[in-house]
Amino acid sequence: MTVNNESKLVTVFNGTPMEVEILCQVLKDNGIEASMKNQLIGMIAPHQTLDGADVLVMEKDKAAALKWVEEFKNAK
Repeated sequence: MTVNNESKLVTVFNGTPMEVEILCQVLKDNGIEASMKNQLIGMIAPHQTLDGADVLVMEKDKAAALKWVEEFKNAK
């Protein structure tokens, strides 16, 4: 079985569960499929996720997503 690198998930942002939720919605609103990692456990038991939560996107969407991540960081 061949793995397509474009379908591989990559992390484009790490932050608080609230930041991750907002950024995922921004990405989705702009046509980039995004998912969250550690978001729920970060809200329920923040001491269990010392590294925060992550926003994941497909490898093929990474460049476009990073532009929105920069916009998001600059808006904070």
